[in-house]
Amino acid sequence: MAKIGNLYIGGEELMAEGSESFPSGIAFPIDNELGIDYTWNSEDSQWQVEIKKNHSHVVARSREPQQYDALVTSGLEQLQRCLDIVAVKNRGIFVLRRPELEHLAVFQTEQGRVLRHFSVAPLAIETNVKIEVHDKNGHTKPLPLIPEPTWTWAFRYYRLSQASNDIFEAYRNLFLSLEALLNETYPKQSSEGERKWLKRALSQVASKLKLGHYVPDTVKTPIDYLMKTQYTDMRCRLFHAKHPDALLPHAELNPTEVLAAYETLLLLWRDIAGSYFHVPRAGGVFTYQGFKSLMDGIFGRPLSVYFTEDESPSRKEDTVVSPLGIAIHEFDDCSYLGQTKPGFASWLGEITLQDMHKDLMIHRIGTQLGDTLFNVAFFELGLSPKGVDIFQTHQSVRLVNKGQPKTSF
Repeated sequence: MAKIGNLYIGGEELMAEGSESFPSGIAFPIDNELGIDYTWNSEDSQWQVEIKKNHSHVVARSREPQQYDALVTSGLEQLQRCLDIVAVKNRGIFVLRRPELEHLAVFQTEQGRVLRHFSVAPLAIETNVKIEVHDKNGHTKPLPLIPEPTWTWAFRYYRLSQASNDIFEAYRNLFLSLEALLNETYPKQSSEGERKWLKRALSQVASKLKLGHYVPDTVKTPIDYLMKTQYTDMRCRLFHAKHPDALLPHAELNPTEVLAAYETLLLLWRDIAGSYFHVPRAGGVFTYQGFKSLMDGIFGRPLSVYFTEDESPSRKEDTVVSPLGIAIHEFDDCSYLGQTKPGFASWLGEITLQDMHKDLMIHRIGTQLGDTLFNVAFFELGLSPKGVDIFQTHQSVRLVNKGQPKTSF
């Protein structure tokens, strides 16, 4: 059975006779030190959630085979429900640690049962912009004083968004702040529906800002793209609070998708606030198009990915996959996936497991570009792939503009 440490995620080959098998499961890191052992079953009996004392992860297991996308969203929801129950029973307040950045999943495909390691790592890039004004003789002139920002109630929601430690709360408050900005500049008419007003306001903003900066370069209609990815796919699914349209925090949304949407929304918010309310830009910005070109160049070299039982923690100084010289195993298929979301560059390693792999306790996954070690993912407790047919690692680096507002929660 696939495990992280001694925590069962999913898969076959159970260790104890008569114990229950779960074909699918997903494990997320936990932010707090777990002080209890607790198992919870959903009301429909389809899901089981397990909390294990002093463990680094919590797991939601499905009694039905799950495809990957459904497993991520539904499994996360079941985990949150269990943590809610634990909280109201006064057994502890526990929070997942950045579920948008890491998880381990066992799911079903036509090729068999897959164990996937998913992770997103920040890549901080700093750009500096210096502006000088010269007179006709070439002498430097002092820059005009930048006026103080004109306070608006949108700033309150912005501050709450940046203060949050939860990507869902951060996104909700930032979108409220965007709506407040737009309503002050282009007020919603009493006869206008929400969607119609927002599209009109963005159309008027487009006369000042190039909305193409906030969308992939293949998108021909930026306003339609923003309306779908920000309003329909995110805002509408995070703001309803009354049944039957209710959507609870963290429910049925992939947290990584919310993170990507937040980063785009933040860029748009800062530029609107700068153009209309004198909010200063926070240094230079490395664009999505520039990041894509940079990553395409870096991943132009041959890509190979390996895993090993070497228990050495990952370090910046690492130059090899296994510093201790322990055997390494190469993924059969390794591919660079390109820019999978604005500001995200991803790659995938996949291997059909042989018998010799299934008893391994994996601690490191290393990515090499040519002869250079690019990065190492480390599992302190060890990852066992027993009970699955295919092992995958899906990794991404995401653009983080240093000097810009917070985008990590």
